[in-house]
Amino acid sequence: MNPVVRIYCCLFNWLLMFQSDDLIAHYGDDMRAIFREEIGRARSQGRSEVAKVWLDVLRETVVLLAPVWVARTNVVFAATCLASLLTIGSALGFCSLNAIPRVMACSKPEIAFQDKAQQSSEGSLVELPDGHHMFLECSGAASAKQTVILVTGRGLGTANSWSKVQQKVDPAIRVCSYDALGAGRSDRVEGNPQARPIDQVVADMHGLFQVARLTQPFVLVGASDGGLLSRKYQQKYPKEVAGLVFVDSSHEEMEWRDAAVAPQFDPNWNNPVFLRNNGFLPNHQKLTWSANIPLIDLERSEKAPASAFPGLTPEQVDAINVLWHDFQVDLSKRSNVGQLRVVSNSGHFMHVDQPGAVADAIRDVMQQI
Repeated sequence: MNPVVRIYCCLFNWLLMFQSDDLIAHYGDDMRAIFREEIGRARSQGRSEVAKVWLDVLRETVVLLAPVWVARTNVVFAATCLASLLTIGSALGFCSLNAIPRVMACSKPEIAFQDKAQQSSEGSLVELPDGHHMFLECSGAASAKQTVILVTGRGLGTANSWSKVQQKVDPAIRVCSYDALGAGRSDRVEGNPQARPIDQVVADMHGLFQVARLTQPFVLVGASDGGLLSRKYQQKYPKEVAGLVFVDSSHEEMEWRDAAVAPQFDPNWNNPVFLRNNGFLPNHQKLTWSANIPLIDLERSEKAPASAFPGLTPEQVDAINVLWHDFQVDLSKRSNVGQLRVVSNSGHFMHVDQPGAVADAIRDVMQQI
């Protein structure tokens, strides 16, 4: 990434820190990607365009942070700005601007901002063994013999991102979603929630499921890095997991394999602490995990364009896309009854864009069980 653009992005991330956790959880990745694309376009057109982008950012920040009475007077302006930005993001397609690069689709999660007391009538806070509280929301038949758990990704994952899927799952199936620690209605944690080691995140999940007395065995449904968490959980507690659905899942080998294509893709690709904390494998180490249980891997149909990877050549972008497909094929073969399904008209956030496809996969895994 261009050094100037990198500085701009750091400043934008700093501004995002002042927003609510719910806003960041729902739209953080989209807002970062839209900003990077807009600032890149503006730099090619001159300083005045760069200044306009920053003016829009500052205006939106003021409106979102203003007291309620100020926000109400600017509600039309704020809604217009946000809608415009999200529309641009949807048009741009794929994006990646996290500390951990990801091939992601900037599709708008159509989730209304709600007062915490109105977000769920069935959810509740569950106290973990370590004293923290996590928000859990379950729906469907309480008498079901298995529980489907919608696994949030690393960091600021919330149950709201799964709301469309949870609504489409057959009412006869018990399905639960949750807010990760540090996000939504769950307790805050010291430091950056995204920096929590993956083993600790898995322990949080296990503590939540045990204290809440969710009926085992589980069907874990993990999107993106949630796929890594699901595999880690199954590996540590194999008797608790009867089925898996991966929703355009990340892969444990992706850091070093992507670096073989483009070393600049992520400077942390060979950092052992970073890799260990995030569940990735070191250079040339192969994934040995397998689980001969019902497994469906859902792959997005839309490929990432070159605009998602500034600084990469078209050939490198093509190679990254090929690798992503190879990762999905590999994951689908990790079970002797595994399946690979390419979901039409879907990007990385297919659990938001195509929730019916995810609900169908859940139903089919449950039938196999």
